[in-house]
Amino acid sequence: MPTYDVVVAGNGVLGMATARALQLRDPQLRVAVIGPAARGGAASAAAGAMMGCYGEVTAQLLRTDAGRAKLAKGKLAARHWPAWLEGINAELAQADRVSMTPGTVVFSNAKSGTIEDENYAAIQQALRESGEACEELDPNRIPGLNPAEDCRPSRALFLPGEGSIDAARLLKAMTTLIERSANLSFVDATVKALDIQGGQIKGVRLQDDSVVSAPQVVLAAGVWTQTILDAHPDLARRIPRLFSGGGTSLVLETAAATSQQHVLRTPNRAFACGLHAVPRGGRQLYIGATNTLFAQPMLRTSPADMFFLLECALDQLDQDLCAAQLVTWQAGNRPVAVDTCPLIGPTSVDGLWLLTGTYRDGLFLSPLLAQHMADRVCGGAGLFEETFRPERKPIRLYTQAQARAEALKHYLAMGSEHGIRLPRVGWHRAFPRFYEQMLNGLYDELGEDEYVLPPELLAIVASDRARMVPFFRDYYAQVRQAWA
Repeated sequence: MPTYDVVVAGNGVLGMATARALQLRDPQLRVAVIGPAARGGAASAAAGAMMGCYGEVTAQLLRTDAGRAKLAKGKLAARHWPAWLEGINAELAQADRVSMTPGTVVFSNAKSGTIEDENYAAIQQALRESGEACEELDPNRIPGLNPAEDCRPSRALFLPGEGSIDAARLLKAMTTLIERSANLSFVDATVKALDIQGGQIKGVRLQDDSVVSAPQVVLAAGVWTQTILDAHPDLARRIPRLFSGGGTSLVLETAAATSQQHVLRTPNRAFACGLHAVPRGGRQLYIGATNTLFAQPMLRTSPADMFFLLECALDQLDQDLCAAQLVTWQAGNRPVAVDTCPLIGPTSVDGLWLLTGTYRDGLFLSPLLAQHMADRVCGGAGLFEETFRPERKPIRLYTQAQARAEALKHYLAMGSEHGIRLPRVGWHRAFPRFYEQMLNGLYDELGEDEYVLPPELLAIVASDRARMVPFFRDYYAQVRQAWA
C-alpha cells in the first residue's frame, strides 16, 4: 500500500467533504479516503438531507450550554453552504451539479403528545432569538399536505432559509471530484484498527491486515468508528461510546408531478426526527420518520418500521400517496454518542483526529466540519471552538428527574403516533403510569447519577434489559476509572 499524507477513514459525506477540504487547503496533500464502496447501512446514503438547524430545535436543546453550542454550529454551517456548493458545481458539468430545494414547512398535529407542542414552541423561540425569517401559514392550505381528517395539522411555519438537498446526488458529485483529483484516492476497503506506535499514529490497518500509512488520520467512519476504537481499549474508554441511530426511509414515485414544493415536517418527537417528506424533483418523494437506538448498526429495515412509515405517510401527509409506486426502502445508521453530543477534534494520539457522533446533523454540518478539520490537520486554529473534543467525560445533559420526565413524554408520543386508542374509563391515567413505572425501573437499575443516560438511549436498555443494564453499569465504571 502507498503512503499518504492524510488518511480519512470513512467514505460518507463527512469523510469525502474532509478530503475535498484538505485538497482546497493544501493541493499538494496526498489523501486516501477509505471505506467500502457499497456503503451498506451508512447514514449518508439513506439521508433525507433536510438542510437547516431550526427545524431540528427541541426544548431540551435550548436548556443546556451543550445544546446551544450545537445550535450555534448549525447556524454557522448554514452560512457555509452557498460557497461550498458553488465550488463543487464549478468543477462539474451542468447535468451533474447539485442544488438546494429551498423552504421548509414545519407543521404540528395531534398525532403525538405534549413533546411536539414543546418542541414547536422551541423552534419559534430559536427563530425569534436569532431574528430568522419565518411565516405563519394556514395549516389547511399547504401544497402537498392532504392528511386524513383526524390528522389535520393545527399550526404551520414556513422557514424560507431551510430546505433540502438530494443526498445521493451530493454523494455522486463528491465522488466524481475525488476520482478526478490527482492527489485524492479512494480505497475500497474497511478499516479495522489503527496503527499506533509510541503515542503517534502511523496509519490504519485494513480487514486483510495490510496497512495504509499516513502521519495524520481522520476517523470519520460514522457509527463504524466505534469498531475501530474498540481495537484500542485504553483509548476507547476515554471517548464517549458510539451507538447506532437506526432509521428507515422510503422513496415513492407519484403518478404526476407532486404539488409539494418544500420540505414538510413535524417537530422532533417520539425519540425521532419527526415525520418528514422531502421533494426529490419531478414525481419522487422521500419520506422518513424513524429513529431507534441500537448497540450495533441496523443493516436492514423491519416490517414494523415499514408499516409505521407508510401509515404515517398516508394518514398525516397525503392520503393520495396510496396510489404512488414504491421506488426503494432504505436503512441508515446515524452515529450517536452516549451523551448524544458530537466527537470533533484531536486525540491524545499524535496525528489522530475524530469527526463523528453528529447524530442527525452530519450531512448538514459537513461543509463547516470538513473545513474546520482540514484547517486543524494542516496546523490552523480551525473555524470554531472545539466544544465537543473526543476525549472527554460524557456530557451530562439531564438530571435524573429531567431524564425520566423527558423519556415519559417521548414514550407517550410514541403511543399516540402509533394510533393507540385507550378505553374511556380512566386508562388515560393508567397508561402513563405504566410507562412511568417501566422508566423508573430502568433508571433505578442503572443506578447512575453522575452520568445520566439520555432518554433516547433507553431503547437499547429496554430491548435487552438483562444484558444492557450490566453493560451500561460496566461502561460508566470504566469511564470513572479512565478519568480518575
